[in-house]
Amino acid sequence: MNVMLLAAGRSTRLGALGLALPKPLVPICGYPAIRFGLHAAARAGATRAVVNVFHRGDLVQAVLGDGRALGIEIAYSVEEELLGTGGGLARARALFAPGPLLVMNAKVVADLNLSALVAAHGAGDAVATMLLRDDPEPQRWGAIGVDAGGRVVSMLDVHSPRPPEGPVTLRMFTGVHLLAPALLARLQPVFCDVIRDAYLPALLAGETIRAVTLGGYFAEHSTPERYLAGNLALLRDPELVRDPPGPLVGVDRAAEIAPSAQIISPVRIEAGAVIAAGATVGPDVVVGSGARIAAGAQVRRAVIWAGASVGPGIELGDAIATPAQIVEIP
Repeated sequence: MNVMLLAAGRSTRLGALGLALPKPLVPICGYPAIRFGLHAAARAGATRAVVNVFHRGDLVQAVLGDGRALGIEIAYSVEEELLGTGGGLARARALFAPGPLLVMNAKVVADLNLSALVAAHGAGDAVATMLLRDDPEPQRWGAIGVDAGGRVVSMLDVHSPRPPEGPVTLRMFTGVHLLAPALLARLQPVFCDVIRDAYLPALLAGETIRAVTLGGYFAEHSTPERYLAGNLALLRDPELVRDPPGPLVGVDRAAEIAPSAQIISPVRIEAGAVIAAGATVGPDVVVGSGARIAAGAQVRRAVIWAGASVGPGIELGDAIATPAQIVEIP
């Protein structure tokens, strides 16, 4: 199975967080966001994945390496200039074996059953199969219209010439999809968009695009608010994601916790973290490896990145602490 994770964005909507780390590497309960997609692909039987990089691409490569430690070989498509979702796929085409391509957005964490998605795609003659989800405001995300038979009949207000079967439901695209080689061939290695430059022409040509609906958890972490919310959601209910890269809650045995420190669940405290005397951590806190919570500090509803610190007596809540600064969430 060909797999590609899109990791070449500029991360601008994350503000200061995106300057510190590219979006694929922001930690979700202690794991870089891209690890969730890679792990799901490996669990579905993939042995190799392509990752395209641009903003801080050297750091993405340094963190992930060749992928062997993660259970999946990783090849990189390095973009000297940003090519968009379509151009990035086209540029990486030489790295794919013959057959369909599974594409995921590296910022997304979801309860994925990729084997079921692959099986659904293989059961017909669709040029693509999109993983969609219900959303109260699908137009906000670029609504995808799906008929009663599971065929995509509209996209961004563009309609297929083939009439729908039964009622049409508008849904949101998750960024996870399978592309047949014929759809991939519509793209060129220049800046372009996979929806506008491949999907819409295929839809207008009357080609079959299938949809599968995601019934479980979904989060994308494009803004500081969504990033914090994604961490807190998994802390409160780690079973939202089947088979994550590792534990999402708990205190690692290699963390250093002072006897007088108070830990209030749910928390995720990684190996090498230091919680000093009299500090209170939790509820709803992630403390990364090597992070330090000083004496008397009180931390709740926060993500403390690896290597960051919270000073003595500080009260911190609804915030993300990086080694360089604290970003507060209104």
